[in-house]
Amino acid sequence: MAFEYPTSVGVIRLMTVGRGWAVCFVGKVRGRWRSPDAAAGAVASHHTGLPEWDEQSEVEASEDIIDWRPLGESI
Repeated sequence: MAFEYPTSVGVIRLMTVGRGWAVCFVGKVRGRWRSPDAAAGAVASHHTGLPEWDEQSEVEASEDIIDWRPLGESI
């Protein structure tokens, strides 16, 4: 299961990693959150551990997973 959110600087994705959720941006993956909602919150607040995303504080992303697009087998 995975989700994506298009932004002006590129698409950011949430994906399952083991029993947790990680954030993927520009080919790099970081983090391990317990839910996609928690990962989306980290993306929205720019606290993902990915400098390429976290330094883009002017770029907005929704913290509500309902606004993210499901990918792959999620559809």
